Amino acid sequence: IPKQELAICWRHLALLIEVGVSLLKALYQVAERTSHGPLREVIQRVAADIEVGNSLSEALAQHPKAFSKLTVQVIQVAERGGVLEDSLRLVAEELERSTELRGKVRRALAYPATITLVGVVVVLFVLAYIIPEFTGVFNEQQILLPLPTRIIIGLANFLAGYWWLCVLLAIGLSMLLSSYIRTPGGRLQWDRLKLHLPLVGNLLGKASILRFALTLGTLLRGGVPILVSLKLVQEHAENSVLAGELAQLYTAVDQGNRLEVSLRSSTVFPQTAVDVIAIGEEAGQLDTVLFRLAQLYKDEVDYSISVFSSVLEPLLLFVMGLFVALIVWAVYLPYFMLPGLMDF
Repeated sequence: IPKQELAICWRHLALLIEVGVSLLKALYQVAERTSHGPLREVIQRVAADIEVGNSLSEALAQHPKAFSKLTVQVIQVAERGGVLEDSLRLVAEELERSTELRGKVRRALAYPATITLVGVVVVLFVLAYIIPEFTGVFNEQQILLPLPTRIIIGLANFLAGYWWLCVLLAIGLSMLLSSYIRTPGGRLQWDRLKLHLPLVGNLLGKASILRFALTLGTLLRGGVPILVSLKLVQEHAENSVLAGELAQLYTAVDQGNRLEVSLRSSTVFPQTAVDVIAIGEEAGQLDTVLFRLAQLYKDEVDYSISVFSSVLEPLLLFVMGLFVALIVWAVYLPYFMLPGLMDF
């Protein structure tokens, strides 16, 4: 179920409860107005569970594929003494912010990936269909070809004769890499590599901190205890390197240490972020400071995306153009070396 649909659902439910509609009736009304079929069915099941005596958090917990543990915890705390509509809006805001962040990062990475794919296709097309035409001309003229030209022609002949092997190798390597990444050790190595990539690593690192600040701030503002919040943030972390550090953070806080002390040794969190968290912890306003930190890193992510786009995209275009230019240069090199052949 898309997070945006869930956010709209929670906002509608909060509004109905705020104006005095009972929870059960509000759920059925939200289900009727929801255009997303699977979400409508889940809400109706939640309403049915409430009718037989379950609380809202208990009913939501029975559908873990639709509702996260974060949502269940925040609503559970609200049922114990909070304001349910405020907690629902808090959950909706977290869903909207995380959806917006994920969309920004994906859009930033999509265009360079598309340029790379198109460039690879163009190079393969030139090698597979254009170079063989020149090979026939060179054979007819019995030209002694220079080394760069022989390399390009050899590569083109290999692709023409063994394209199926190249396809099988590409598929096999992709499956092997995918299987490795799905293992805990492989996932850790892959996530660590992503954080150290030029430009991309900086963007992904800041996005991870932004997601951490938003999630932990939402849980704390919703009244969820710090240890439970840290455990949930760890489970929701998309980067396994960050998840490992959050596991250590959870253990340290459980032993009585402050967040600041535990974060000082982190390789993911910059010291400026740790300083901000320390201020909030000392003032007893950690949730407020976390949201301000999230806004700070939201601006940082936006700036990183602009730098990423302005630097990487032209660089990729230049690299792809350079590859094509080298191929063309290697093909025409015999004519440059033997000017007499230009009368051909």
